[in-house]
Amino acid sequence: MKNTISYRLPTNVKPTKYQIAIIPDLQTFAFEGEETITIEVLKPTISISLNACELKISYAHVIFGNETILEATNIELDSENERANIHFSEPIPKGRFALKMGFRGILNDQLRGFYRVAYTDFSGNPSFLLCTQFEPTDARKAFPCWDEPAIKATFEVSLIIPSHLTALANTSIASQQINNDGTSTICFKKTPPMSTYYLAFIVGDLASVEQISSDGTLVRVWATRGKEGQGEFALATSTRLLDYFNNYFGIPYPLDKLDHIAVPDFAAGAMENWGAITYREAALLFDETSSSANTKQRIAEIIAHEMAHMWFGDLVTMEWWDDLWLNESFASWMGNKAVDTLFPEWDMWTQFLLEDTNAGLVLDGLTNSHSIEMPVTNPSEIGELFDAISYSKGAAILRMLEVFLGEETFRAGVKTYLSTHQYANARTKDLWNSLTLVSQKPISKIMNTWIKQPGFPILEIGKDSDLNLVTIEQNRFLYSHILGDESSGKWEIPLSLEATGSSKSVLINTNITRIPVVNPLDLKINTGHVGFFRTNYSPEQWESLKVSIVQNKLSANDRLGIQNDAFALTKGGYLSPEIYLSLTEAYKYESHVSVWESIAINLKWIERLIYKKSYFKRFQLFCQNLFIEKATSIGWDAAPGEKHLDSLLRSVLLTRIAAYGHSDTLHTGLTRYSRFLEDPSSLQPDLKDIVFGIAAKQGSQRTFDEMFTLYENSDQHEEKVRMLRAMSMFSDNDLLKKTLAISLNQDLVRNQDVVSLVTSIANNNAGLTMAWDFVKSNWPEFDRRYGDGGFAIMRLVAMTGNFISSRKADDVKAFFENNPTPSAARTIKQSIERINLNAAWLDRYDNDLQRWFSKYPNKA
Repeated sequence: MKNTISYRLPTNVKPTKYQIAIIPDLQTFAFEGEETITIEVLKPTISISLNACELKISYAHVIFGNETILEATNIELDSENERANIHFSEPIPKGRFALKMGFRGILNDQLRGFYRVAYTDFSGNPSFLLCTQFEPTDARKAFPCWDEPAIKATFEVSLIIPSHLTALANTSIASQQINNDGTSTICFKKTPPMSTYYLAFIVGDLASVEQISSDGTLVRVWATRGKEGQGEFALATSTRLLDYFNNYFGIPYPLDKLDHIAVPDFAAGAMENWGAITYREAALLFDETSSSANTKQRIAEIIAHEMAHMWFGDLVTMEWWDDLWLNESFASWMGNKAVDTLFPEWDMWTQFLLEDTNAGLVLDGLTNSHSIEMPVTNPSEIGELFDAISYSKGAAILRMLEVFLGEETFRAGVKTYLSTHQYANARTKDLWNSLTLVSQKPISKIMNTWIKQPGFPILEIGKDSDLNLVTIEQNRFLYSHILGDESSGKWEIPLSLEATGSSKSVLINTNITRIPVVNPLDLKINTGHVGFFRTNYSPEQWESLKVSIVQNKLSANDRLGIQNDAFALTKGGYLSPEIYLSLTEAYKYESHVSVWESIAINLKWIERLIYKKSYFKRFQLFCQNLFIEKATSIGWDAAPGEKHLDSLLRSVLLTRIAAYGHSDTLHTGLTRYSRFLEDPSSLQPDLKDIVFGIAAKQGSQRTFDEMFTLYENSDQHEEKVRMLRAMSMFSDNDLLKKTLAISLNQDLVRNQDVVSLVTSIANNNAGLTMAWDFVKSNWPEFDRRYGDGGFAIMRLVAMTGNFISSRKADDVKAFFENNPTPSAARTIKQSIERINLNAAWLDRYDNDLQRWFSKYPNKA
């Protein structure tokens, strides 16, 4: 572990402007660079320390105002702390000077720093694209710099590249010169003051579609040449979003252009580089003839998230990574808000409850969760912050706070925060101060209970001796409650409740609260499930809620929230499986896709634990009976003018009922697959995942060969991912092993897709042990590609949390003790915790489940 004091840079020197010139070589996959950094020396010093990693610095000197040069006497590269310590023969006095350096580096294949991407161009020829990915701490792999978010400066970038290629950066081109050697020197305009990790440059054979927004900003969507036409939906959406954000924040987007760039191989979904947002192809490109409704929505969501960062993150940046949530939570919340405005028919706030609120609650229910505001010092710790706590829990508590304060009050606070700290850095307390100023409420006192401690409350609803009162007791919710763990805690909870046609809102901040209610059996806590907590009722109240669901008296948000609360309470041992399963039977006529998706996810968890049990087929029949009514009514084919949410619903229902072994669905899927092989146009894009999955589930070697050919022949990333996902669904172990075997072949599967493929196989009941054994056998390669940190390594580790025996927990623990992975240290602990929880849950409830499912025939 790196030393906290030594890792952070000294504060005696700071940069104000970088002038960087880089020459990448696409033949040797290396680059050379030269930079002049305007520095302010705040205190006389004989050395300058800045960040550098995997670079060779050929020279360094300081230029004084009279053009006197002071050469470095020694350049010490400290690889452990990722810095260069430049020593001089005499002290550099206080003042403003220039630090000039030459450096060299490698165009790596690891999707971070300055890296290369191999792809096949539109003519079928092998080609390369160069891209940067600097967040969180990889700008130092492209040029020596002060690579900390609070050390902002301006940047002037120049690239010397082959003349036939296009270069993009954060700003527009200032000048372009064609050289005699077949290269071009492209100089970009100076950026606003910004953090190093938002700098970007991309080089390749690119083409674009473009549009001028209403405020005069040039908006472009770029892709490798030949694919630019698939950027039209993204272009139209981003132009509308720019208008929305300009209006909402009251601060105009400050650059003269905004580029969205599709990169063939990209680690994250996207990256919010100021003015040059980079994406995976499937996160930006939409083909009207072959892309699904789900892809369209995902593109809109990702663009909105990244564009929200142009203000939250780029314009105002967190001071240090312990406040990462100020960037990511705001972008998640604001992105959802923007998409909901542009596409109200998508009902984004109900989807938000599943994608963000519940995702945050699921992770935060573990003992090995962490607080939103979390001290971090080194790149491994920083990388681990990019999880559902920083993104989803934070977004959910912002939503809770917005509802508590009122939309316009909250917006006024946000505008104050941004205008006060623009082009600078901020801490969480600065946001609370802005919101306190406009609301006149003690925001810090309320919200610090949500960000400075891990976890969230469970509200236990009880009867008081006075029949017109209910008691609400708060404690920390823990899944390890099933192991006997208890944990007290106290939160300031904005609470809304409904009973007998009336509603009220209160702020509770005591362990036990008494509230007058006319009819406790008619009580519903957490209206719309805006609050970030779980609620447990008495058995009689659960039965009353079940009746309300059957009678369709509750909103989709409440139906979804009740389903997920009941399931989480069951996982934690607060509520019996019988109550949860009985409640779930009430959802038979449910109409909302997010509610069905929640049910599917929850039942999948039970399925993983019991699929080898004697009553598993009874469970499958229970699931078929639950899903069949709605699956039959929605059918296979879209009606003319079908709503977006119905398209998504069809996919959820048919996919799950097929997984439960419904014979008619399996037969229809196979028939449509055979027809597709003869006539690809016969299969609607929204049905492809369903049909390919059904075909694979029942497939043979011939099916594998057909799907692999389809995968190889497709030039669309969305389609390739679709085929890989299907190939992870085979029931035949030999075919799953063949799928795993191709995963690490870089000629066949992109780095960005490997972990998704392996974890998809792990999600297959037949594939979890196989996938884990494969990861262990190939750990050196997985570690080389992904071990430095990020989503990929955490997802790879997290898949082990689906095991259900203490023996497997010991195996996972022993493996990572022998193969230390600091970039996933917390995820390893979480996975081991989840395995032990799975084992305890099944041990406690196995007999109860067998008894409950006995009313269904032992066949599916």
